[in-house]
Amino acid sequence: MRGLVSVGLAALVAPRTVQASTCPAGTPVTAFFAGEVDLGSGNQACTPQMEQCYYGGSIAGGPDAAGNYMLNWEDGDENHQQVVHNYVRRVSNGETCGAQEQKAPPQAAPEDEDDNWTPPEIPCTLLPRFHWEGSDPAWNKEAVDSLKSQFKPDEVIDGFDWHVILRFNDVSMCEKAYNNLEGVLKQCTEQDQEKCHTHKYVKAIEYVGDDPATRRKTGRHIHVPQPEGNKRTEL
Repeated sequence: MRGLVSVGLAALVAPRTVQASTCPAGTPVTAFFAGEVDLGSGNQACTPQMEQCYYGGSIAGGPDAAGNYMLNWEDGDENHQQVVHNYVRRVSNGETCGAQEQKAPPQAAPEDEDDNWTPPEIPCTLLPRFHWEGSDPAWNKEAVDSLKSQFKPDEVIDGFDWHVILRFNDVSMCEKAYNNLEGVLKQCTEQDQEKCHTHKYVKAIEYVGDDPATRRKTGRHIHVPQPEGNKRTEL
């Protein structure tokens, strides 16, 4: 992991009880890396409260009985791939990945107003993954600005080293951007995809959530954003 060195799983604190659904294998996430980080005054041990210690990856397996997930880090680091579920967040909406479902207690708990809450519908979402140069802030900003200028998404969630999130209210605009990027990437003739630079900034592209065909089948051609006052704050 860039800028980190191993310190052991003891850096993970005990998990809190969180009501959340589990994240299946392949889910893009950001997660806590139990290492050290240099914030300008020398290395210091990471804690789950430090956003600088959260990195991109995807779910490889889990959760196990203790609520731990196995991760594949974006940069290929093989250290600290086991992370407790409280510190694993979905890229798509920031929600924490859940632990295994527990048996209901003998006595029913009072109903919580959140029990019937369902996650809000998100727009058609693309996840372009950057080349390794994405860890350079200037290069990363140039890449994000280029994608914003070319595809004009309705929402951009950036600040990640090796990917950016593009959201489109119009499914057709989302599909057009995906097809454009996929078409460029398919021009690569290298067997090792890491050597491909057919696109200056993007090495891979994927949908997050339902793809345009699924959205059209269910009549969700256009996403109508919720008024700010009706939105629930997520992690």
